[in-house]
Amino acid sequence: MAVALKITFETPQADHILTQLRAYKEREFDRNPPRGFIGASVAEEDGKVIFRSDWEDDDALENTRDSAPFEACLDLCDIYADDRSDEK
Repeated sequence: MAVALKITFETPQADHILTQLRAYKEREFDRNPPRGFIGASVAEEDGKVIFRSDWEDDDALENTRDSAPFEACLDLCDIYADDRSDEK
């Protein structure tokens, strides 16, 4: 069953987070998509940056969430975020 992960960052510094997420998406998803990856998007609305990724199943999502590049990207984004919420 397909799953989606939506990560929302609340921030007054959206440009920093957008830059990180777009670079991660290009490096990790667009160039060499992981197993089970369907698609991803990055958007900004009302002082929030939204990163959504879609996956074939829960296992594919969890494999990526546990990866060092994914964790490092989120850590860098968290520096500029006032708050973050993750929805699956």
